[in-house]
Amino acid sequence: MMPFLRTFFNACECRILAESNDSLTVQLTEEADRSLMNRPFYWHYKDQLGQPGDPLVVTFFTKDPGRLLKHQEEYMTFGSPRFHQFLLYAQKKSAFIKMYETSISSETVQLEPWLFVHFHLSYEANGKKEKLVPLAIHLISGTFSNNFSDTLTSLSMSHMISPYHYVLSPLITPVSGLNRMKKKLWHDILQEEHDWAKTALEKQKIELTILETFFEQNEEDKAHFEREKAAIMRRFEPVIHISVLNGGLFYIAQNRS
Repeated sequence: MMPFLRTFFNACECRILAESNDSLTVQLTEEADRSLMNRPFYWHYKDQLGQPGDPLVVTFFTKDPGRLLKHQEEYMTFGSPRFHQFLLYAQKKSAFIKMYETSISSETVQLEPWLFVHFHLSYEANGKKEKLVPLAIHLISGTFSNNFSDTLTSLSMSHMISPYHYVLSPLITPVSGLNRMKKKLWHDILQEEHDWAKTALEKQKIELTILETFFEQNEEDKAHFEREKAAIMRRFEPVIHISVLNGGLFYIAQNRS
């Protein structure tokens, strides 16, 4: 969750004021405040007066702080309404960005291309579990990085390339890189324990047995039986969806990740 929040607020050009392993304090921009903080009357009032507003400073916790939350503190979890609001805003705002590492240098600096993507994984079977997976691929060597967001945190990045900086052309296209990342994700998923899927299939079998037993005594309504059977199959069938939340091309100096 922390890599997502960090990348999300950086992409929204919100200033991160403080950060720990499980919390992030951020100064929102006016646009982010208007879109995310549910204060339409405040902003309408300021607009009517022709006055500038004061965007909020908010602290987001990714783990329960073990105390009552103060004003403008929030506890963010996967699957929460606030998390989904951020997902929708990120998809609406920008699905793809391009940024360059910046530095003050009188010598030439070579920047190499990385494709960095936040994947949204949804495990569904009579219930739903969600996971956010950040993954990057070096578009020259094909090397994967699971900690690319940590690398970006330590760097100064800009939407414009700095003087004396130049970029290497990728040997792997972004589309091919994205396909490689999806293939890796599926490989990793297959290595996971899937007790949730086994449990769902067992429940599916039980429900189908009960249904068949019931309709053995009511054979006249076969169409109803088929509808109920199809509904049970859909409800308990284990499904995993992988979708792209957002991503970007990041050009950084060699050996950064």
